Amino acid sequence: MTQRYALVIEDDPKLGVIYRTALQQAGYETDLDENGNRYRALLDARRPDLVILDLHLPFAAGSDILDEIRAKYPETIVAVVTADFIKARNLTTKAHHILIKPVSVASLLKLAESVKG
Repeated sequence: MTQRYALVIEDDPKLGVIYRTALQQAGYETDLDENGNRYRALLDARRPDLVILDLHLPFAAGSDILDEIRAKYPETIVAVVTADFIKARNLTTKAHHILIKPVSVASLLKLAESVKG
């Protein structure tokens, strides 16, 4: 059986490490795009089972990334993580999960386990 794969797109270095560590603890292989400038190459290399997506990134808009993921991999579970509650509310039809920062490790582990199903 192939190991689950998660892509974390988060520009806060500390949060990126926390998210990756939690997902690895849940049994996922992970990659991290810290700026929104590598996600296309990472998506082309491997279809993620789960994407943890920050909305505000230096080199890309999270909402545009979400649209690209939906178009390319409609079966991939996407969890938007943001402190921008209003913008997140507008994405509820596109994202599977909306996590308002700060996101606890426990809630991320619970999400990761639910995707593994």
